[in-house]
Amino acid sequence: MSKTVHEEARDIPVLDEVDVLVAGGGVAGCAAAVSAARAGARTVLLERNGCLGGVATATLMANIGNHYVNLTSEQVLRGFAAEVVERLVAVGGASPRWCHRDVPGVVIDSERFKVVLVELSEEAGVQVLTHALAARPIMEGGAVRGAFVESKSGRQAILAKATVDATGEADLAAQAGAQCKFSSASATVLFKLANVNLDAFVEFLKERPGDFPAPMDMVKNLETFDRNWRERGILFFPHGGGKAWPFLKEVVAKGEFESAVEPAFDLDAMGMYALRGNGWIVINSNFYRIADLDVRNLSRFELHAQKMCYHVAEFMVRRIPGFSRAYVAHVGVDLGIRASRFIRGRATLQSKVIHDAPGPVLFDDVVGVRPVRVTFRGEFFAPYTADIPFGITVPIGCDNLLVASGKSVSTEPAGLVRGMTGCMICGQAAGVASALAARAGVPSADVPVRQIQRELLAQGVHLGGPERLKQLALA
Repeated sequence: MSKTVHEEARDIPVLDEVDVLVAGGGVAGCAAAVSAARAGARTVLLERNGCLGGVATATLMANIGNHYVNLTSEQVLRGFAAEVVERLVAVGGASPRWCHRDVPGVVIDSERFKVVLVELSEEAGVQVLTHALAARPIMEGGAVRGAFVESKSGRQAILAKATVDATGEADLAAQAGAQCKFSSASATVLFKLANVNLDAFVEFLKERPGDFPAPMDMVKNLETFDRNWRERGILFFPHGGGKAWPFLKEVVAKGEFESAVEPAFDLDAMGMYALRGNGWIVINSNFYRIADLDVRNLSRFELHAQKMCYHVAEFMVRRIPGFSRAYVAHVGVDLGIRASRFIRGRATLQSKVIHDAPGPVLFDDVVGVRPVRVTFRGEFFAPYTADIPFGITVPIGCDNLLVASGKSVSTEPAGLVRGMTGCMICGQAAGVASALAARAGVPSADVPVRQIQRELLAQGVHLGGPERLKQLALA
Protein backbone atom coordinates (compact mmCIF):
# COMPACT_ATOMS: atom_id res chain seq x y z
CA MET A 1 0.00 0.00 0.00
CA SER A 2 1.30 3.49 -0.86
CA LYS A 3 2.16 5.82 1.97
CA THR A 4 -0.54 8.37 2.75
CA VAL A 5 -1.04 11.46 4.88
CA HIS A 6 -4.25 12.59 6.48
CA GLU A 7 -5.80 15.85 5.31
CA GLU A 8 -7.74 17.58 8.04
CA ALA A 9 -11.36 18.38 7.34
CA ARG A 10 -12.00 22.08 6.95
CA ASP A 11 -14.62 24.48 5.74
CA ILE A 12 -14.01 25.69 2.18
CA PRO A 13 -15.21 29.21 1.33
CA VAL A 14 -17.74 29.42 -1.50
CA LEU A 15 -16.45 31.73 -4.20
CA ASP A 16 -19.67 31.79 -6.20
CA GLU A 17 -22.99 30.09 -6.87
CA VAL A 18 -23.90 29.89 -10.56
CA ASP A 19 -26.21 28.18 -13.00
CA VAL A 20 -23.49 26.49 -15.06
CA LEU A 21 -19.87 25.78 -14.22
CA VAL A 22 -17.53 24.76 -17.06
CA ALA A 23 -14.17 23.20 -16.18
CA GLY A 24 -11.58 23.68 -18.91
CA GLY A 25 -11.19 26.59 -21.32
CA GLY A 26 -10.19 24.79 -24.50
CA VAL A 27 -12.39 25.05 -27.56
CA ALA A 28 -14.89 22.57 -26.06
CA GLY A 29 -15.10 24.51 -22.81
CA CYS A 30 -15.42 27.86 -24.57
CA ALA A 31 -18.19 26.48 -26.77
CA ALA A 32 -19.98 25.15 -23.69
CA ALA A 33 -19.61 28.33 -21.65
CA VAL A 34 -20.57 30.77 -24.41
CA SER A 35 -23.54 28.64 -25.48
CA ALA A 36 -24.76 28.21 -21.89
CA ALA A 37 -24.58 31.97 -21.30
CA ARG A 38 -26.39 32.68 -24.57
CA ALA A 39 -29.12 30.30 -23.42
CA GLY A 40 -29.61 32.49 -20.35
CA ALA A 41 -27.44 30.78 -17.74
CA ARG A 42 -25.13 32.59 -15.35
CA THR A 43 -21.89 30.85 -16.28
CA VAL A 44 -18.36 30.57 -14.93
CA LEU A 45 -15.51 29.12 -17.01
CA LEU A 46 -12.40 27.77 -15.24
CA GLU A 47 -9.09 27.58 -17.10
CA ARG A 48 -5.83 26.31 -15.57
CA ASN A 49 -3.67 28.32 -17.99
CA GLY A 50 -3.50 32.05 -18.54
CA CYS A 51 -5.22 31.90 -21.94
CA LEU A 52 -8.23 30.29 -23.54
CA GLY A 53 -8.05 27.81 -26.42
CA GLY A 54 -6.31 24.78 -24.94
CA VAL A 55 -4.64 22.66 -27.60
CA ALA A 56 -5.29 25.35 -30.23
CA THR A 57 -3.32 27.98 -28.31
CA ALA A 58 -1.36 26.59 -25.35
CA THR A 59 -0.21 23.60 -27.42
CA LEU A 60 -0.08 25.76 -30.59
CA MET A 61 -2.17 23.47 -32.81
CA ALA A 62 -2.74 26.05 -35.55
CA ASN A 63 -5.07 23.99 -37.68
CA ILE A 64 -8.77 23.22 -37.33
CA GLY A 65 -9.44 20.08 -39.35
CA ASN A 66 -11.82 20.89 -42.20
CA HIS A 67 -14.89 18.89 -41.21
CA TYR A 68 -17.03 21.82 -42.28
CA VAL A 69 -17.78 21.14 -45.94
CA ASN A 70 -19.28 18.30 -47.93
CA LEU A 71 -18.42 16.87 -51.35
CA THR A 72 -19.66 19.99 -53.16
CA SER A 73 -17.92 22.39 -50.71
CA GLU A 74 -21.23 23.28 -49.08
CA GLN A 75 -20.72 24.19 -45.42
CA VAL A 76 -22.78 21.82 -43.24
CA LEU A 77 -21.07 22.38 -39.89
CA ARG A 78 -22.24 25.63 -38.33
CA GLY A 79 -22.96 27.07 -34.89
CA PHE A 80 -20.09 27.98 -32.56
CA ALA A 81 -17.58 25.99 -34.63
CA ALA A 82 -18.32 28.15 -37.67
CA GLU A 83 -18.55 31.37 -35.71
CA VAL A 84 -14.98 31.14 -34.43
CA VAL A 85 -13.66 30.75 -37.97
CA GLU A 86 -15.75 33.71 -39.17
CA ARG A 87 -14.31 35.81 -36.33
CA LEU A 88 -10.78 34.73 -37.18
CA VAL A 89 -11.25 35.60 -40.85
CA ALA A 90 -12.56 39.05 -39.87
CA VAL A 91 -9.38 39.85 -37.90
CA GLY A 92 -6.91 38.28 -40.34
CA GLY A 93 -6.43 35.15 -38.25
CA ALA A 94 -7.59 32.75 -41.01
CA SER A 95 -7.85 32.81 -44.79
CA PRO A 96 -11.18 34.07 -46.15
CA ARG A 97 -10.94 31.34 -48.83
CA TRP A 98 -10.79 28.35 -46.47
CA CYS A 99 -14.28 26.99 -47.28
CA HIS A 100 -13.47 24.41 -49.96
CA ARG A 101 -13.23 20.62 -50.01
CA ASP A 102 -9.59 20.83 -51.19
CA VAL A 103 -8.56 22.64 -48.00
CA PRO A 104 -7.55 19.91 -45.50
CA GLY A 105 -7.52 22.21 -42.49
CA VAL A 106 -8.43 25.76 -41.52
CA VAL A 107 -5.02 27.18 -40.63
CA ILE A 108 -5.35 29.76 -37.86
CA ASP A 109 -3.30 32.35 -36.02
CA SER A 110 -3.29 30.91 -32.50
CA GLU A 111 -2.46 34.25 -30.88
CA ARG A 112 -5.46 35.88 -32.55
CA PHE A 113 -7.56 32.92 -31.53
CA LYS A 114 -6.86 33.56 -27.85
CA VAL A 115 -8.40 37.02 -28.12
CA VAL A 116 -11.32 35.90 -30.29
CA LEU A 117 -12.29 33.44 -27.54
CA VAL A 118 -11.93 36.12 -24.88
CA GLU A 119 -14.21 38.44 -26.84
CA LEU A 120 -16.83 35.76 -27.46
CA SER A 121 -16.85 34.93 -23.74
CA GLU A 122 -17.12 38.58 -22.70
CA GLU A 123 -19.91 39.32 -25.17
CA ALA A 124 -21.92 36.35 -23.88
CA GLY A 125 -21.43 37.41 -20.26
CA VAL A 126 -19.27 34.45 -19.19
CA GLN A 127 -17.09 35.01 -16.13
CA VAL A 128 -13.68 33.53 -16.98
CA LEU A 129 -11.25 32.60 -14.20
CA THR A 130 -7.69 31.90 -15.38
CA HIS A 131 -5.03 29.99 -13.47
CA ALA A 132 -7.96 28.30 -11.76
CA LEU A 133 -7.92 24.51 -11.65
CA ALA A 134 -11.12 22.52 -11.16
CA ALA A 135 -9.50 20.16 -8.67
CA ARG A 136 -12.39 17.99 -7.53
CA PRO A 137 -16.15 17.76 -8.02
CA ILE A 138 -18.48 18.71 -5.18
CA MET A 139 -20.77 15.73 -4.68
CA GLU A 140 -24.24 15.44 -3.22
CA GLY A 141 -25.02 11.77 -3.26
CA GLY A 142 -24.27 10.69 -6.81
CA ALA A 143 -24.84 14.16 -8.28
CA VAL A 144 -22.25 16.82 -9.08
CA ARG A 145 -23.03 20.20 -7.49
CA GLY A 146 -20.01 22.20 -8.63
CA ALA A 147 -16.28 21.95 -8.05
CA PHE A 148 -13.48 22.79 -5.67
CA VAL A 149 -11.11 25.26 -7.28
CA GLU A 150 -7.38 25.73 -6.64
CA SER A 151 -5.90 29.13 -7.51
CA LYS A 152 -3.72 31.90 -6.11
CA SER A 153 -6.66 32.58 -3.79
CA GLY A 154 -6.30 29.11 -2.27
CA ARG A 155 -8.92 26.38 -2.27
CA GLN A 156 -12.43 27.64 -2.87
CA ALA A 157 -15.74 26.16 -3.96
CA ILE A 158 -18.07 27.10 -6.79
CA LEU A 159 -21.57 25.71 -6.49
CA ALA A 160 -23.47 25.11 -9.71
CA LYS A 161 -26.86 23.85 -10.78
CA ALA A 162 -25.14 22.06 -13.68
CA THR A 163 -21.48 21.30 -14.43
CA VAL A 164 -19.61 20.61 -17.66
CA ASP A 165 -16.33 18.67 -17.72
CA ALA A 166 -14.22 20.06 -20.58
CA THR A 167 -10.88 19.10 -19.03
CA GLY A 168 -9.93 16.86 -21.95
CA GLU A 169 -9.17 13.85 -19.78
CA ALA A 170 -12.57 13.58 -18.05
CA ASP A 171 -10.93 14.60 -14.77
CA LEU A 172 -14.09 15.64 -12.95
CA ALA A 173 -16.18 12.83 -14.39
CA ALA A 174 -13.70 10.20 -13.21
CA GLN A 175 -13.56 11.64 -9.70
CA ALA A 176 -17.36 11.87 -9.60
CA GLY A 177 -17.64 8.12 -10.13
CA ALA A 178 -18.37 8.02 -13.86
CA GLN A 179 -17.53 4.80 -15.65
CA CYS A 180 -14.36 5.47 -17.64
CA LYS A 181 -11.99 3.66 -19.93
CA PHE A 182 -8.42 4.43 -20.97
CA SER A 183 -6.87 4.38 -24.40
CA SER A 184 -3.13 4.65 -24.95
CA ALA A 185 -2.25 7.27 -27.53
CA SER A 186 0.38 9.86 -28.35
CA ALA A 187 1.03 13.44 -27.39
CA THR A 188 2.87 16.39 -28.93
CA VAL A 189 4.03 19.96 -28.34
CA LEU A 190 4.17 22.26 -31.40
CA PHE A 191 6.36 25.27 -32.09
CA LYS A 192 6.39 28.32 -34.36
CA LEU A 193 9.22 29.48 -36.61
CA ALA A 194 9.32 33.12 -37.71
CA ASN A 195 11.14 34.83 -40.59
CA VAL A 196 10.51 31.93 -42.97
CA ASN A 197 10.56 32.41 -46.75
CA LEU A 198 7.47 30.34 -47.40
CA ASP A 199 7.47 30.93 -51.16
CA ALA A 200 11.02 29.58 -51.37
CA PHE A 201 9.97 26.49 -49.42
CA VAL A 202 7.03 25.85 -51.75
CA GLU A 203 9.27 26.27 -54.81
CA PHE A 204 11.71 23.76 -53.32
CA LEU A 205 8.90 21.21 -53.02
CA LYS A 206 7.89 21.86 -56.63
CA GLU A 207 11.42 21.19 -57.88
CA ARG A 208 10.95 17.51 -56.96
CA PRO A 209 7.24 16.99 -57.67
CA GLY A 210 7.42 13.22 -57.51
CA ASP A 211 8.70 13.39 -53.94
CA PHE A 212 5.74 15.25 -52.47
CA PRO A 213 4.18 13.08 -49.70
CA ALA A 214 0.61 12.63 -50.87
CA PRO A 215 -2.08 11.55 -50.68
CA MET A 216 -2.05 11.72 -46.90
CA ASP A 217 -3.54 13.77 -44.06
CA MET A 218 -6.27 15.00 -46.43
CA VAL A 219 -3.71 16.54 -48.82
CA LYS A 220 -4.50 15.11 -52.26
CA ASN A 221 -1.38 16.01 -54.23
CA LEU A 222 1.26 18.65 -54.87
CA GLU A 223 -0.99 20.55 -57.28
CA THR A 224 -3.68 20.96 -54.63
CA PHE A 225 -1.08 21.91 -52.00
CA ASP A 226 0.36 24.56 -54.36
CA ARG A 227 -3.07 25.91 -55.35
CA ASN A 228 -4.10 26.26 -51.72
CA TRP A 229 -0.98 28.33 -51.15
CA ARG A 230 -1.19 30.48 -54.29
CA GLU A 231 -4.93 31.07 -54.37
CA ARG A 232 -5.99 30.75 -50.74
CA GLY A 233 -2.89 31.70 -48.78
CA ILE A 234 -3.01 28.41 -46.85
CA LEU A 235 0.07 26.21 -46.43
CA PHE A 236 -0.75 22.74 -45.13
CA PHE A 237 2.04 20.18 -45.36
CA PRO A 238 0.67 16.79 -44.20
CA HIS A 239 1.40 15.66 -40.67
CA GLY A 240 3.50 12.54 -40.97
CA GLY A 241 4.52 13.72 -44.42
CA GLY A 242 8.14 14.09 -43.37
CA LYS A 243 8.43 10.35 -42.81
CA ALA A 244 7.27 9.75 -46.41
CA TRP A 245 9.28 12.64 -47.93
CA PRO A 246 12.33 11.26 -49.82
CA PHE A 247 14.36 14.41 -49.09
CA LEU A 248 13.97 13.98 -45.34
CA LYS A 249 14.26 10.18 -45.47
CA GLU A 250 17.65 10.58 -47.17
CA VAL A 251 18.83 13.02 -44.50
CA VAL A 252 17.76 10.67 -41.70
CA ALA A 253 19.39 7.69 -43.44
CA LYS A 254 22.69 9.58 -43.66
CA GLY A 255 22.60 10.27 -39.93
CA GLU A 256 22.25 14.03 -40.39
CA PHE A 257 19.08 14.18 -38.31
CA GLU A 258 17.96 12.06 -35.36
CA SER A 259 14.31 11.19 -35.80
CA ALA A 260 14.07 9.58 -32.34
CA VAL A 261 15.55 10.95 -29.13
CA GLU A 262 14.27 8.92 -26.19
CA PRO A 263 11.47 9.27 -25.10
CA ALA A 264 10.46 11.23 -28.24
CA PHE A 265 9.88 9.56 -31.60
CA ASP A 266 8.77 10.57 -35.10
CA LEU A 267 10.64 13.85 -34.89
CA ASP A 268 10.52 13.72 -38.69
CA ALA A 269 6.68 13.84 -38.81
CA MET A 270 6.88 17.48 -40.00
CA GLY A 271 3.27 18.62 -40.12
CA MET A 272 3.43 22.30 -41.17
CA TYR A 273 0.78 25.04 -41.14
CA ALA A 274 1.08 28.66 -42.26
CA LEU A 275 -0.85 31.65 -43.57
CA ARG A 276 0.33 33.96 -46.35
CA GLY A 277 1.64 37.33 -45.22
CA ASN A 278 2.78 36.38 -41.72
CA GLY A 279 6.20 34.87 -42.38
CA TRP A 280 5.69 32.23 -39.72
CA ILE A 281 5.02 28.51 -39.83
CA VAL A 282 3.89 26.12 -37.09
CA ILE A 283 5.64 22.75 -36.91
CA ASN A 284 4.01 19.55 -35.63
CA SER A 285 6.89 17.10 -35.26
CA ASN A 286 7.29 15.13 -32.05
CA PHE A 287 5.48 12.19 -30.44
CA TYR A 288 5.35 10.71 -26.95
CA ARG A 289 3.57 7.51 -25.90
CA ILE A 290 0.88 8.13 -23.28
CA ALA A 291 0.14 4.99 -21.30
CA ASP A 292 -1.22 6.69 -18.17
CA LEU A 293 -1.84 10.12 -16.66
CA ASP A 294 0.94 9.92 -14.05
CA VAL A 295 2.02 13.52 -13.45
CA ARG A 296 5.68 12.47 -13.40
CA ASN A 297 5.52 10.98 -16.88
CA LEU A 298 3.49 13.83 -18.34
CA SER A 299 5.90 16.40 -16.88
CA ARG A 300 8.90 14.54 -18.25
CA PHE A 301 7.39 14.41 -21.74
CA GLU A 302 6.25 18.04 -21.72
CA LEU A 303 9.66 19.40 -20.74
CA HIS A 304 11.51 17.07 -23.10
CA ALA A 305 9.24 18.13 -25.97
CA GLN A 306 10.23 21.76 -25.48
CA LYS A 307 13.87 20.78 -26.07
CA MET A 308 12.93 18.67 -29.07
CA CYS A 309 11.23 21.64 -30.70
CA TYR A 310 14.67 23.26 -30.91
CA HIS A 311 16.21 19.99 -32.11
CA VAL A 312 13.81 19.96 -35.07
CA ALA A 313 14.03 23.72 -35.65
CA GLU A 314 17.82 23.73 -35.82
CA PHE A 315 17.74 21.01 -38.46
CA MET A 316 15.17 22.88 -40.54
CA VAL A 317 17.20 26.10 -40.44
CA ARG A 318 20.31 24.20 -41.45
CA ARG A 319 18.94 22.03 -44.23
CA ILE A 320 15.55 23.06 -45.67
CA PRO A 321 15.40 25.86 -48.28
CA GLY A 322 13.37 28.85 -47.13
CA PHE A 323 14.29 28.35 -43.46
CA SER A 324 17.89 29.59 -43.37
CA ARG A 325 17.02 32.82 -41.51
CA ALA A 326 14.20 31.40 -39.41
CA TYR A 327 14.15 31.36 -35.63
CA VAL A 328 11.95 29.84 -32.94
CA ALA A 329 9.37 32.47 -32.03
CA HIS A 330 7.14 30.38 -29.76
CA VAL A 331 7.02 26.93 -28.18
CA GLY A 332 3.75 25.45 -26.97
CA VAL A 333 3.43 25.29 -23.19
CA ASP A 334 1.10 22.29 -22.97
CA LEU A 335 1.45 18.70 -24.05
CA GLY A 336 -1.38 17.96 -26.46
CA ILE A 337 -2.69 14.48 -25.60
CA ARG A 338 -4.61 12.85 -28.44
CA ALA A 339 -6.55 10.35 -26.33
CA SER A 340 -6.44 8.95 -22.80
CA ARG A 341 -9.29 8.64 -20.30
CA PHE A 342 -12.80 8.77 -21.72
CA ILE A 343 -16.29 8.01 -20.44
CA ARG A 344 -18.79 5.23 -21.00
CA GLY A 345 -21.81 7.16 -22.10
CA ARG A 346 -25.54 6.79 -22.43
CA ALA A 347 -24.75 6.36 -26.13
CA THR A 348 -21.52 5.36 -27.88
CA LEU A 349 -20.59 6.64 -31.32
CA GLN A 350 -18.86 3.87 -33.26
CA SER A 351 -16.47 4.30 -36.14
CA LYS A 352 -17.79 1.24 -37.93
CA VAL A 353 -21.32 2.66 -37.85
CA ILE A 354 -20.10 5.88 -39.47
CA HIS A 355 -17.66 4.51 -42.01
CA ASP A 356 -19.61 1.42 -43.08
CA ALA A 357 -22.77 3.39 -43.73
CA PRO A 358 -24.08 3.65 -47.31
CA GLY A 359 -25.36 7.16 -46.66
CA PRO A 360 -26.11 9.71 -43.94
CA VAL A 361 -25.75 8.47 -40.35
CA LEU A 362 -28.75 9.70 -38.36
CA PHE A 363 -29.49 9.84 -34.63
CA ASP A 364 -32.69 11.05 -33.01
CA ASP A 365 -30.69 13.03 -30.42
CA VAL A 366 -28.51 14.78 -33.02
CA VAL A 367 -26.71 17.89 -31.73
CA GLY A 368 -24.43 18.55 -34.70
CA VAL A 369 -23.61 17.31 -38.19
CA ARG A 370 -20.19 16.67 -39.73
CA PRO A 371 -19.17 15.39 -43.17
CA VAL A 372 -17.65 11.91 -43.17
CA ARG A 373 -14.32 12.03 -44.95
CA VAL A 374 -13.25 8.87 -46.79
CA THR A 375 -10.36 7.99 -49.07
CA PHE A 376 -10.84 6.38 -52.48
CA ARG A 377 -8.06 5.93 -55.06
CA GLY A 378 -5.98 8.68 -53.56
CA GLU A 379 -8.85 11.15 -53.41
CA PHE A 380 -10.49 12.44 -50.23
CA PHE A 381 -14.26 12.71 -50.28
CA ALA A 382 -17.06 13.75 -47.95
CA PRO A 383 -19.89 11.85 -49.68
CA TYR A 384 -22.30 11.93 -46.75
CA THR A 385 -22.74 13.34 -43.25
CA ALA A 386 -22.95 11.85 -39.78
CA ASP A 387 -24.96 13.12 -36.84
CA ILE A 388 -23.23 13.60 -33.49
CA PRO A 389 -25.59 12.28 -30.78
CA PHE A 390 -26.13 14.03 -27.45
CA GLY A 391 -25.90 10.72 -25.56
CA ILE A 392 -22.13 10.50 -25.97
CA THR A 393 -21.73 13.49 -23.60
CA VAL A 394 -23.75 11.84 -20.80
CA PRO A 395 -21.57 9.73 -18.47
CA ILE A 396 -22.81 6.56 -16.78
CA GLY A 397 -22.20 6.52 -13.02
CA CYS A 398 -22.69 10.14 -11.99
CA ASP A 399 -25.47 12.68 -12.35
CA ASN A 400 -25.72 16.34 -13.28
CA LEU A 401 -22.45 16.39 -15.23
CA LEU A 402 -21.91 16.43 -18.98
CA VAL A 403 -18.61 15.82 -20.76
CA ALA A 404 -17.70 18.23 -23.55
CA SER A 405 -14.27 17.35 -24.92
CA GLY A 406 -14.39 15.35 -28.14
CA LYS A 407 -11.57 13.12 -26.96
CA SER A 408 -13.25 12.14 -23.67
CA VAL A 409 -16.85 11.60 -24.80
CA SER A 410 -18.11 8.07 -25.40
CA THR A 411 -16.81 6.82 -28.75
CA GLU A 412 -15.36 3.66 -30.21
CA PRO A 413 -12.46 3.92 -30.75
CA ALA A 414 -11.46 6.59 -28.27
CA GLY A 415 -10.99 10.04 -29.72
CA LEU A 416 -13.21 9.47 -32.74
CA VAL A 417 -14.38 13.11 -32.60
CA ARG A 418 -11.31 14.50 -30.80
CA GLY A 419 -10.58 17.22 -33.38
CA MET A 420 -11.56 20.80 -32.69
CA THR A 421 -14.80 20.64 -34.66
CA GLY A 422 -15.96 17.60 -32.69
CA CYS A 423 -14.99 19.33 -29.46
CA MET A 424 -16.98 22.44 -30.34
CA ILE A 425 -20.05 20.42 -31.36
CA CYS A 426 -20.04 18.47 -28.08
CA GLY A 427 -19.20 21.59 -26.10
CA GLN A 428 -22.05 23.63 -27.53
CA ALA A 429 -24.52 20.80 -26.87
CA ALA A 430 -23.30 20.29 -23.30
CA GLY A 431 -23.49 24.02 -22.59
CA VAL A 432 -27.02 24.37 -23.95
CA ALA A 433 -28.27 21.27 -22.11
CA SER A 434 -26.71 22.49 -18.86
CA ALA A 435 -28.32 25.92 -19.18
CA LEU A 436 -31.74 24.39 -19.80
CA ALA A 437 -31.25 21.99 -16.88
CA ALA A 438 -30.35 24.85 -14.55
CA ARG A 439 -33.44 26.76 -15.63
CA ALA A 440 -35.76 23.77 -15.14
CA GLY A 441 -34.12 22.48 -11.97
CA VAL A 442 -33.53 19.00 -13.38
CA PRO A 443 -30.36 16.92 -13.93
CA SER A 444 -28.61 17.90 -17.15
CA ALA A 445 -29.06 14.44 -18.68
CA ASP A 446 -32.83 14.68 -18.20
CA VAL A 447 -33.49 17.73 -20.38
CA PRO A 448 -35.77 16.68 -23.27
CA VAL A 449 -33.62 16.41 -26.36
CA ARG A 450 -36.08 18.40 -28.49
CA GLN A 451 -35.59 21.38 -26.15
CA ILE A 452 -31.82 21.09 -26.56
CA GLN A 453 -32.17 20.87 -30.32
CA ARG A 454 -34.47 23.91 -30.52
CA GLU A 455 -31.97 26.02 -28.59
CA LEU A 456 -29.11 24.75 -30.78
CA LEU A 457 -31.09 25.73 -33.88
CA ALA A 458 -31.65 29.17 -32.37
CA GLN A 459 -27.87 29.42 -31.93
CA GLY A 460 -27.26 28.66 -35.61
CA VAL A 461 -26.42 24.96 -35.40
CA HIS A 462 -27.22 22.87 -38.48
CA LEU A 463 -29.12 19.67 -37.61
CA GLY A 464 -30.16 18.78 -41.15
CA GLY A 465 -32.25 20.08 -44.03
CA PRO A 466 -35.99 20.86 -43.98
CA GLU A 467 -37.07 17.23 -44.38
CA ARG A 468 -34.77 16.09 -41.59
CA LEU A 469 -36.10 18.79 -39.26
CA LYS A 470 -39.64 17.62 -40.03
CA GLN A 471 -38.63 14.07 -39.08
CA LEU A 472 -37.34 15.41 -35.78
CA ALA A 473 -40.51 17.48 -35.22
CA LEU A 474 -38.41 20.63 -35.26
CA ALA A 475 -39.93 22.29 -38.33
